[in-house]
Amino acid sequence: MLTLDHLLIDQGVLDARFACDVARCKGACCTLPGGAGAPLRDEEVQLVRDSVDAARPYLSERSLRHLDTHGPVERVGTNWATSCIDERDCVFVTYLNDVAICSIEKAWHAGESTFRKPLSCHLFPIRIANFGGPYVHYEQFDECAPGRELGEKEDVLLVESVRDALVRAFGEELTQRMIDAAREGETR
Repeated sequence: MLTLDHLLIDQGVLDARFACDVARCKGACCTLPGGAGAPLRDEEVQLVRDSVDAARPYLSERSLRHLDTHGPVERVGTNWATSCIDERDCVFVTYLNDVAICSIEKAWHAGESTFRKPLSCHLFPIRIANFGGPYVHYEQFDECAPGRELGEKEDVLLVESVRDALVRAFGEELTQRMIDAAREGETR
């Protein structure tokens, strides 16, 4: 464990090698089984709702029907998540050939939305839990084995591969300190 300011960071976050290999995993992070979609921070709930119109042109009829019936977000206990279809696909999944991608992010890249996508998606496979403060940890999913393999092959630190998302979550300075700590761990 490492503590940087208010963050408790699991050592696995700093030690892991990872480089998303979407050509091999086919966007599995958007279609993981489990019943709930992407975890949302409270402040993201309205942002997701506001992104529906921009995402609509990219969605399948199946997703559009689900959105119209169930809405874009759902309660999961005391938390929020994106709505999920058949306990698997996030309602915002669209397919580019056979790869699942986010329609919200597709709209963002096209300049049609100001919201990129939920932070939990952007950070994946890093997760943030709250135990009296943010706890940053790495969740290893079998579906992400191609990303681990590519990260090892190309020697890419997990924290470097999700740098933009870490900056979004914690700011430039704290992200750089996290990356420096990971690199320092390499030399021990």
